[in-house]
Amino acid sequence: MGKYFQLQLLIAAGVAILSYIIVDLYILSVLGIGLFVFFGVKFFYELGEKIEIKDLMILLAALQWIIGPILAYKVNPDDPFYYMAVEEDVYMNFVFTATLLFALGLYFPLWNRRTDEKKHLEKIKIILKKYRNIDIILLALGVVSEVLTDRVPSSLTFFFFLLSGTRFIGLYFFLLNDRKNKMVLTFAIIFALFLTSLGEAMFHEFLLWMGFFFVIVSFIYKISITRRIMYLSGMLILIVMIQTIKHEFRALMYGSENTTLLFASLVEKKFIETDEYSSENNTNAMITRINQGWIIARIMEWTPKNEPFADGETIKEGIIATLLPRFIYAEKAIAGGKKNFERFTGRTLREGTSMNISPLGEAYANFGVFGGALFMFFIGALYNFVIFQIFKIANGRPTLIFFLPLLFLQVIKAETDLTIVINHLFKALLAVWALYIGMERILRIRM
Repeated sequence: MGKYFQLQLLIAAGVAILSYIIVDLYILSVLGIGLFVFFGVKFFYELGEKIEIKDLMILLAALQWIIGPILAYKVNPDDPFYYMAVEEDVYMNFVFTATLLFALGLYFPLWNRRTDEKKHLEKIKIILKKYRNIDIILLALGVVSEVLTDRVPSSLTFFFFLLSGTRFIGLYFFLLNDRKNKMVLTFAIIFALFLTSLGEAMFHEFLLWMGFFFVIVSFIYKISITRRIMYLSGMLILIVMIQTIKHEFRALMYGSENTTLLFASLVEKKFIETDEYSSENNTNAMITRINQGWIIARIMEWTPKNEPFADGETIKEGIIATLLPRFIYAEKAIAGGKKNFERFTGRTLREGTSMNISPLGEAYANFGVFGGALFMFFIGALYNFVIFQIFKIANGRPTLIFFLPLLFLQVIKAETDLTIVINHLFKALLAVWALYIGMERILRIRM
């Protein structure tokens, strides 16, 4: 148990009881709120003490599988497309149990022992004194890889996409390095990365990286509770702002000469000239965005009544798709996404549209209520084992702890199919291994 356990339990119980009193909620919905708050408090108070990926996984899962669906049931139950297709008790009987087991798997004590990240940080500082330009090398590698991602053969696209993440990793080393005006330069780099996201109108990954950035910065500088609150508030405002304007921005950006000015003008228009941020439409849109449960509910409604349980078929396909190259496994190109969504929900998506059914949805689609919940425990235990091994290797390669965000970028997403998750984790491990070998053999830098 962590030193904040009693505080976590007290706050979580208080919020859960208050929710039960104020709103007519099913008992497992109340416990789901408590679970979310428990790990939220844990994550907040342990910032600066460790780099904890597991809490982020649980928080995003509980947000999208439990909190979002509760809001959908109580605030926007009649949405014509994103409604919850099964009753609240039916949904929560499976989802709360599975999410709890997922969290227990992540903290399964057999693989929960870890090394001291603070000692790693001191070792990283020593390495930076010896190889001062690691930050510049990683920043440059990331930027070049980002440019080449859409220009290399399709077989190499994902590898370069992974390497493009090193521009964020380089930022962590940049903050640790002894450089003049580094805070000004850091914000300039972040703004440049934001402009890249703006040009592509893709904000999800940027926000994830900024979440990781907050975790790493808190660890490096041991920032105060006040600064944590300020940063989290800023992130929340940014997320609401992007969510409010992104559809209009995407519709207008291709006819605009300056996407930055367009973005700024839309923010000003929505924030100053209207009350759209607090409008009912925007509230419903935000609920829809965080609610992965409507897909899981559709799967529960459709499967096995109209489509039999897959009995592990999609899991095997995901593993095969990860291990075999595309020219050997022809089905790899269409694995997951649209295919699984239409199969297990009975809903047809428009051409060019793809929706993932999430690890939890896939667990139910393969194994049903009991088997699906148990499967989520083993998925959590698998991630736990991988993290344990990474920290074990970090005893000799301390800089590896800064690569956790790159390794788990897709893994922490609660809406991504297991095929994508397994594929990303396996290939990210290979890419990071190749990077370490390359740095040592070509540049004579041992990280």
